[in-house]
Order: sequence, then C-alpha cells, then structure tokens
Amino acid sequence: MSSEIAISVKDLSKCYHIYEQPRDRLKQMILPRMHRSAGRQPQTYYKEFWALHSLSLDIRRGEAVGIVGRNGGGKSTLLQLICGTLEPTTGSVAVNGRIAALLELGAGFNPEFTGRENIHLNGSILGLTANDLKESFDSIVAFADIGDHLEQPVKTYSSGMFVRLAFAVQAHIKPDILIIDEALSVGDQFFQAKCYAAIRKMMHEGTTVLFVSHSASTVKALCPRAVLLDRGHLLMDGPASQVLDRYFILGAATEGCTARPESAPVLAQKPETSAPLLSLLQPPFARRVSHRVGTGQARFVECVIVGNGLETTEVQTGSAISIQAALEVQRDCPFEGEVGLVVSTIEGVELFAINSFFNGQRIPPLKAGERHQLRFEFVCPLSTGARYRVDLGYRMPIQGEYVDKVFAAAGFNVMNQGDRIVPLLFDVPGKVVLA
Repeated sequence: MSSEIAISVKDLSKCYHIYEQPRDRLKQMILPRMHRSAGRQPQTYYKEFWALHSLSLDIRRGEAVGIVGRNGGGKSTLLQLICGTLEPTTGSVAVNGRIAALLELGAGFNPEFTGRENIHLNGSILGLTANDLKESFDSIVAFADIGDHLEQPVKTYSSGMFVRLAFAVQAHIKPDILIIDEALSVGDQFFQAKCYAAIRKMMHEGTTVLFVSHSASTVKALCPRAVLLDRGHLLMDGPASQVLDRYFILGAATEGCTARPESAPVLAQKPETSAPLLSLLQPPFARRVSHRVGTGQARFVECVIVGNGLETTEVQTGSAISIQAALEVQRDCPFEGEVGLVVSTIEGVELFAINSFFNGQRIPPLKAGERHQLRFEFVCPLSTGARYRVDLGYRMPIQGEYVDKVFAAAGFNVMNQGDRIVPLLFDVPGKVVLA
C-alpha cells in the first residue's frame, strides 16, 4: 500500500448468520458435522445477511470523507471492519496509522471506574504512555468539562457526558485516522461546536477523518468527499454535494440543524379561513416534493410562502414572511408532538430551522379527519444569489419517529432590499466601532 494511502479497502464483504431461534445456533454447531460424517449433504440452520458486498475504497492521508446512507446501509459495519473490531467474510482492509474511533458510547470504558480512572484506562488502550497522560490530563479534563462528575462512576453518566469524556481522550492522542459514527449527535450544540473545531484542527494537521452522519449540512461542512452506501453496496463516491443530492433521492431522512434565527412557529388550531390552502404560483404539491418519509398517519398537502398578506415566490431580504402549510390527519395521532421546518439552499445545505419544540410549544393529539394549518413566521435573513427550499416535518411523540417529513415542499428566491450589499448567504445587521 502506498504511503499516501491511509485506508485501503479491497473487495470487502461481510456476511452475518441470522438464526430464527437460539436452538438453531446449537444445531448449526453440531448437526452439519454429523451429516458430513454420514455422507449426507449438510443442512444450514441460518439465513445469510450480507451487510457489505465487494466494496473497494481508497482514502488518502489527510482526507475527510463523509459516509452516508440509510439505516442498514452498511456504514457502521464498514467502520468496524476498518477499526478491526469485526473480521471480514471476504476481502481485506489495510490501515496505515493509528486509529481513534468513536463508534459506540462507552466503548473502552469501565462503568464501575470514575471518569478520572477511565481517562487513564482509555488513554492506555489507545496507546498513550503514562507521561503522555500526565501531560495531557488537565487539557482532557478541561475539554470534557463535566465538573465534579469526573470523580463519579461513569455508569452514572448521561450519554452526553459519555461522549464528552470519550471525545476529549480521542482528541488528545493525536491520531493518524479519526473515525466518528454519529456519536457527536448526542452532545449539546456548544460541545458539538468545540468538537468540530477540534476535528478541523486535526484535519489541518494531517489527520484522516471518516465521518458518519445523517446531517447533510455537517457532512458538507466537514468533508469535501462523501461515500454513499445502500444495502451494503457502494452506490456513489465523489464530491460531497453530489453524493448528498443522490442520498436525498433515496429518501434518506436528515436531521434538522440546530441553528435558527429568532423566530417562532405558530400552530393555528383551525384554519384562518374556511377555504383550503392552495398555491397559485407553484407547481402542484405532489410534483414539488422530492421525497418524503414517515408513518403516514398525517400528511402535509400544501405549503405556500406569504409576504405582505399575499402568496409570493420572491422574498425581500429583511422582510417579514410567513410560511403556511396544510396538514391532513389520516389516522389518529394520539400523542403530543412537534412541527418544524428547515430552510436549505436548493443544493440541500441546511441553513436554519424553526421548530415548535425549541419554542416550548406542544402539538396536541390529533384526530383522523382533521385538517390543520401551520404558520411559521420570521424575518428573512437570507441574501440574494441563491434559491432556497423549505422542508417540513411533524413528529409524534416529541423527538420521535416522523409522522411525515417532506423535502422541497416549497421554494423561493430572495431579492435585495434597497442598496444594501449582502455578499454571503445571511444578511446580519450590525455596526463597526473603531475605538
């Protein structure tokens, strides 16, 4: 393997044996041998599940590669094979350098040990010497920022505290290869920002990064290159923006971003007018929607952009707008839930979200046959130079499975207001003071 290649995967496949009943596992251990001894064709008592199929991939030193795909696509299996925690069925993996991996919360931790003791344990497992740990200990503790919990057994930790401590150790071993499998999604937004800054610093210093996430904006922000897996097959390998566009077409759900402007969603329990919501300026709703996911208990059936009391597809920077959506309930939704929208560029880069949950609002249980109109109100902070799209989501119970998530429910352009020049995506009013 070339010294410029950090990870080389050749014709990699992984097969799992799926047993319907525990006793079938015992049968498989004993009976085929008896059949062969008797000269009979041995019977198998399992079904084969191929998590990966003949996958080949080279990742160069210093590259940051996002790995995306729907659940069950083979992402975690691939990472475990690269880390050596799984053995391939066929093919090979060659790794050039020391790996730090966040694959599973608590991996490498003893739940009975305190956080302090686990720093020494986990650091030793990852190859840090006693002197390294002594020099880095204070920095690790400061990065994790878990306070007095450092002296408590980690079995008492929340998932967020687990990942804080685990990432803090990983970030200080200066790995050649850093692998992260959705672990950072459990941290709060401030800790995530600190982690991403640390990841970028490691990338700048030449660390190779493999990053698994369902967040398109995060993958695009960190990784110039992305790999799309689907049912164990390598579907696409290329620039992150192109790969994520293909991912959206597959119907993969993405998580809304946490960044949002100061704005509030409004649930109109009853439509403001008796007339059904209908767009006169956009194509029919079914043609607009690129794809949707959810249980189908309720469905969004329309979405319009309103400015100055009228439907529009042209919005001025700094103007107050309302995005209105119609939700029809097909079957009872018996739990409280949340509604939200994500505004993205047309390429799928998520810009901001408005969500009832973040505003302390609860969507009450809904009955089959009801129709509700949602209204999301905010001042448009976006600049000209790009087209934007609106994705809608309704989850029940709160933060649970989507009842309906609709991608590209509506679209709009932004016009500049007056002579103000807005060179980037957002128009943020401010002033400069020279003291």
